[in-house]
Amino acid sequence: MKKSLLILSLSFAACSGPKAPVTDDFSSLADVDTKSDAFSKHMKIVGSLDYGSTSDTVAYSNPPKYRAFKFGGQKGDSVDVWVRSQDGDSVAWLLDNSFKTIAHNDDADGSTLDSHVTATLPGNSNPAIITYYIVFREYSEADAHFQVSLAGTAPDFFACKVDSDCVAVPRAGCCNNGYKEAVNKSEVSAYDAANACTNPHPICPLFVINDTRVAECNFQSHECEMIDPSAIHCGGFIFPSHSCPKGYTCQLGHIPDAGGTCVANTCVQTQLCMIGAHWDSTACACVADQTCGGIAARPCTDPAYPNCVDDPRDSCDPAHGGADCGGICVQ
Repeated sequence: MKKSLLILSLSFAACSGPKAPVTDDFSSLADVDTKSDAFSKHMKIVGSLDYGSTSDTVAYSNPPKYRAFKFGGQKGDSVDVWVRSQDGDSVAWLLDNSFKTIAHNDDADGSTLDSHVTATLPGNSNPAIITYYIVFREYSEADAHFQVSLAGTAPDFFACKVDSDCVAVPRAGCCNNGYKEAVNKSEVSAYDAANACTNPHPICPLFVINDTRVAECNFQSHECEMIDPSAIHCGGFIFPSHSCPKGYTCQLGHIPDAGGTCVANTCVQTQLCMIGAHWDSTACACVADQTCGGIAARPCTDPAYPNCVDDPRDSCDPAHGGADCGGICVQ
């Protein structure tokens, strides 16, 4: 009944003119201790929320003019806030740790007296601080009851669909020691910012490694991961498929359509090595970073390695009944 009367009264007010815009500013609280009397005269922090939670009903009366929930969030998080009331007209703000307004709302979509705030967290001036505030009051500062819901999702630094989505970058933080992390190429800056070292004097192990792993998309988890090139399952008649990194060639197995493994490019000692126009079992031909032949009849496109010959390292031998055998491009 109270809600109906409130809506009716606001409807009459709307006939006489639009509601005055909300221009509240919280910058004066930036340097005030939240536990001090100077702070509590303006705002009362009534609790904390996690992503996916809804508060108990909060009774509002003035003073103090504002109520607030705090929550923890990271730069790049997408947050969605609702402040609802059955007997009041809510106004809501999303503030950073310095009480700077990120976003605010009054009358969500112009069709309700509830407030709806959505935003991407910009990060606090000190990246080590993850506290943000949901601040609210009754529009006319009348007694009312409110319930606050918070939803949020963190950016997925590692999401991928194909290998080209992933890139290897130095592991963020204070002590990476040469280790690399596989992240989505569009999220590198956000990954670095979210994991920035905030310790001015970190104590790190005194070693550095040469991380020779490469970034790859795991097609099951759809997450970028670091992997040793020799552990990559490459090629095959599947999509999407993995490719070998520079310096490696995909060595297909007995069933070419099933794919193979990446092997380091090297000179192979084989009776198929070419010297001029002749094959010589004592010669050594350098293998290009490219496969050829197979069921797709792939050509050699590198002028330095123009000749497609059967790959002597796999078990498919065209001289002994093998069909659609994969080849290697040699000099």
